[in-house]
Amino acid sequence: MADERDALFSGDWRGGASSQTPLPSAPGRPRATFGRAQALHLRSRPASHQEERARAQAVLSAGCETMAESFVAVQAGRALETTELVEIVDAVTASLVRDPLALPSITQLRERHEQSYLHSVAVCGWMIALAQELQLSPELVRDAGLAGLLHDIGKATLPTELLDGSRSLTPSEEALLLDHAQRGYDIVAGMPDMPDIVLDVCRNHHERPDGKGYPRGLMGDSISIYAQMAAVSDFYDKATNPSPGGEKWPSSQAIDHLRAHPGAFGERVVRAFGRVVGTFLPGALVRLRSDRLGVVLDETDRDPLHPMVAVFRYVGGAPVTPQRMSTKTDPIIGIERPETWGFEDWPGLRRKLLELSE
Repeated sequence: MADERDALFSGDWRGGASSQTPLPSAPGRPRATFGRAQALHLRSRPASHQEERARAQAVLSAGCETMAESFVAVQAGRALETTELVEIVDAVTASLVRDPLALPSITQLRERHEQSYLHSVAVCGWMIALAQELQLSPELVRDAGLAGLLHDIGKATLPTELLDGSRSLTPSEEALLLDHAQRGYDIVAGMPDMPDIVLDVCRNHHERPDGKGYPRGLMGDSISIYAQMAAVSDFYDKATNPSPGGEKWPSSQAIDHLRAHPGAFGERVVRAFGRVVGTFLPGALVRLRSDRLGVVLDETDRDPLHPMVAVFRYVGGAPVTPQRMSTKTDPIIGIERPETWGFEDWPGLRRKLLELSE
């Protein structure tokens, strides 16, 4: 059975389908009950950005609660409540359709105790957005979202102290943590009607095209498009929302890393993810029409073409007192490469400028 699933998800990808085998379709699943649908805003009409942020917060809170219950179920040896998980996927999808910016902005706000759960919901959201960007069918979008929600379910079998990032791990603990991918696969493989995409992502979201991933060291086309989507989504959320004590990267730094390591991440997926995240990434160095340089601030704005920036110098080298400003009256005319400007400590300068974010 495992070999059949591996064969299904291997091979080249062309526009959402394998050149060797057809993509699986999602089995029929029960729809949400009315009360649950109302609480998750599944049937809500688009509203103001402020109201959509409140709705997104409700969806994320429900997602964290559902994932916490799922972890407890796994620890107790019980089956996962697939219907409730799919309702969360549908709620995340509906939120992204109504307002693509509301949910990503809320995922930045997380407490230590909910790090693992909210990470799963965030990856679910990025997987859904990526699947839509890649123009996959609604059934496959749903399966991709469910895969993102469950990608780390194997961590439910590990001691809590291995997951909070509060200390360095011993070699034996590190090996145990790396085993979460295979453990997750074993959990979902034992569940009836679980989509093959979920099994694939749970097992292979840490595999890398250059063969340096785990648990099996797969290479190139043997890694499915879905596992590549999960790898990018997982990396981006962890980089921009690290565990307590970890270094928080601006969005642009995370995307730069993805683009700079083509052997570690699928290029097609990275390009699509860059489009999903936005035109002007927080932390990016930009040139304004006034010939001033600025850094896009780490915040979500309803108008992604005119983000808030922190200006700090003129193109000719004259300094500017760092200040926060809108680009509606002084628009961005280009994205600059920091290395061409000879900044002495660009990461440090960028961090200082991002402090002007609200």
